[in-house]
Formats: sequence, C-alpha cells, structure tokens
Amino acid sequence: MGNSLLSTGLQQSHQLIFCGMAGMVTLLHLGLLVFRPRHRENLSCAIFAASYALMVYANFEVGLVESSSGIYSRLFFVGAGIATVSWLTTLRDLLHIGNIRYLRIIMAPVLAIGVWGGVNPGYYPFMGLLAAVLVAGGVAILWIFRAYRRQEPGVHVLGTGMALLAVGLIYSILRSIGLVPDSPLGIYLPVYGGGCAVISLSLLVARNFAAVSEKLEQKLIEVETLAAADLAREQEKRTFIAAKNAELETLVEERTADLREARDKSDALLYNILPREAADEIKATGHTEPRRFDDVTVIFTDFEGFTNTVSVMPAAHLVTELNEIFQKFDDIIDQYGLQKIKTIGDAYMAVAGMPDADPTAAARAVDGALALAACIDERNRDAAVKWHIRIGLHTGSVVAGVIGKRRLIYDIFGDTVNIASRMESNGQPGRINLSAYTYDLVRSRHSCEYRGKITLKGKGEVDMYCVDPPNPS
Repeated sequence: MGNSLLSTGLQQSHQLIFCGMAGMVTLLHLGLLVFRPRHRENLSCAIFAASYALMVYANFEVGLVESSSGIYSRLFFVGAGIATVSWLTTLRDLLHIGNIRYLRIIMAPVLAIGVWGGVNPGYYPFMGLLAAVLVAGGVAILWIFRAYRRQEPGVHVLGTGMALLAVGLIYSILRSIGLVPDSPLGIYLPVYGGGCAVISLSLLVARNFAAVSEKLEQKLIEVETLAAADLAREQEKRTFIAAKNAELETLVEERTADLREARDKSDALLYNILPREAADEIKATGHTEPRRFDDVTVIFTDFEGFTNTVSVMPAAHLVTELNEIFQKFDDIIDQYGLQKIKTIGDAYMAVAGMPDADPTAAARAVDGALALAACIDERNRDAAVKWHIRIGLHTGSVVAGVIGKRRLIYDIFGDTVNIASRMESNGQPGRINLSAYTYDLVRSRHSCEYRGKITLKGKGEVDMYCVDPPNPS
C-alpha cells in the first residue's frame, strides 16, 4: 500500500509540473498573440496548451478525490476535445496546410464527443474520445509526413513531440482495454506525451518567430548596407560635383582673365585709334554723336617734293621713312598735350583745344609745330634722304565725329580745317605759317614775321605770319 501511495504521489506531482508548464506556455503564446495578432498559430497553440493543462489538472483531481461527483471527469472530456481540435488547427497553421474540408468533418465529432463526455462521463464517451484522438493522430501523422517530404523547417522537432504523444496515447488505450499491464513508467507516459506535444508545438512556433526575426535582421542589414552604399554614392557624387564645380570655376576664371585681357587689348586699340571720350561713348552706346568745338587750333604738315620722292624711292624704304618720322611726331604731339587726328599720305594733322577748351591751346600748338620742324632739321643732319616740311596753323570752330561703319576714323570738319590746309600749302619749307587769327592768340608768346596778304582759293586775300625760329640760346 505504501508503494501504491508513493506511485500515486509521484504521478500527481508530475501532473502538476506539466500542468504548470502548459499554463506558462499558454501565457507565453497569448502574449505573442497580443504583439503579433496576424500570427494565428499563437492562438491555436495557446488553446492547445490551456486545454492540455485542463486535462492534466482534471486528471490530477480525479486521482485525488475519486468521488462520484464527476466534475473533474467532465472537465477532462471537455479539455480533451478542445485539445484535439486545437492540436490539429495548430499543426495546420505551423505546417502551412491549406483550408482542408475534411478537417471540419473531424473537428465536429471530436467536439461533440467532448461535450458528450462532459455531460455524461463514462466508458462509451471515453472510447469514442480515444477513437477520435486516433483519427486526429492519423491526420497529424499524414501532415507531418508530407512536411518531411517538403522539408519544412523544424518539422523534425514537431515530429518528435507528436511521436512521443502517440506512444503515450497508444499505451493509454492499450492499458484501458487491458491489453498491457500497468507499470510505474506506463502511468506517466500519457502525461509525458502530452507535455512533449505542447513543448514541440511551442518550439516550432518559437522557431518560426526566430526565423522571422532573423529575416528581419537580414533585411535590416541589407537596408543598412544599401543605405551605406547610397550614402557612399551620394558622397562620391558630391565629391565629383565639387571637383567639377572647382574645375568650372577655374575655367571661368581663366576665361574671364582671357576676356579681360582681350578687352584690355581691344580698349587699348580703340583708345589708340579714337580719342578717349569718343571711344568711351562707342563702348557705352555703340556710336558717337557729332560735336562742335570752338577755338580749336588745327595743325597741318606736309613734305615738299613728296611726289618726286615717291617716284624714285623704293616703296619699303619710303614707308619705313614715313613710319619713323610719324612715330616721332606722335611722341611730340603727346608731349605738348595735343591730339593726333590722322595721316593722309605724307600729310599729318593734329589739333589743340579739344575735347576740352583751353586758352593756351594755340600757344601749345605753335610750340608743338616748332618741335616738329626741329625734329625734321635734326633728322636731316645725318639722314641720306632730306625732308623739307611745311606746317600751317589756323584756329576756329570744327565739328568732330566718327566716320564710317568699318575701320572707324575720328575726323574733324569745317572751314577751319580747310584754311589750316591752305596755311600749310602756302607756307615755306621749315617754317610755321599762321593765320591772322592764330597770330593774335600767340603773339604775346611767340615772335612772328608778317608775310603780307596772300590770295587763297575761295577766300581772297588773307594775312599770314611766319613764326620766328626760337633763340638758340
């Protein structure tokens, strides 16, 4: 009797342990269901664990009380029916079985037997429940076998638990009908088998969750890798753009420097051709407006016998001679603050008193003319070709402007220009011939010789004066 009590106590302690374990598994899967409601296998697994716990607890109470009240026997039948149905639904979800019609045919009788046993526990409901469990076990074995063939991940864990459950159930059935004797080990097999089934289902659910988490981690790693690659490409793109911008800036600076240099050369050439005021006006507006200037002294120079010299002197030599002379004239004109207008063949024309009016313009013009004559005298001392220059000056009003569309020429017009030209053509070689008006402006600074009245074409007789050479001292 002592051994019997000890055996019963051990069985009940094992039942309590597995009951608590099933309860913890139930709470675990209910918690997972809260956070992952889309994974319905958590619900079916929680129901299976809870019904298994109810079966073990009812069996434990039946073993303790052994009364005819039958409340725990009824709970055992109800728990067994629910456990069988939830077991199949959990397997269906975990093994990805489709919506099989015969599953409903199996589930309805199982639940009916469970309700029958719950209302009227006895031998026949128990045998019906065993038969239903055997059918459900056959379906489960079929599903697991197919999962093995499909090589479903984790199916070996599920198969092991289901095999231990099958062994426990088969032994329980054989023991119930008297085909095998009772033994201390056999008493625990149903409890152990059910516990292994709960554990295997829970492990497979956990494995699936772990697989999902691993996939998520891999996806996260891939996303981070792609983000890092995108960041690297973006950084490379920014570096490339920065390098191109720097290259473009350098190119723009070089082109700007080239344009500035070209502009400076163009401005220098334009200022060399035109007076600064006229050049600035053309740069600003594209054209110049003709202007009238008063009290302008016009200087004309010409070389006597130039036509005969041209006929006997080589062209290159002639051009060289004129270029050297006119370059020195340009320096003298600049030195005395005069303004060169143009050259026509051997003729050289300059003015004083424009664009700004100056009361000393006529005197500076005479000083410049004397310097031009002195330049030719000095050249004739050593040069093989002797040049004889005539210089004429007249003061009056002129109109100035840029003429033409191409090869622009800044020129002056008016009767003052014509008279100055007549002063030059009627002058004497090596001397400065002045009109009476110019003489009146410079006689306080320069000594002049009166030449008398000389007839000019279209002007009649006009007074002319020759400027005396400066005192050598």
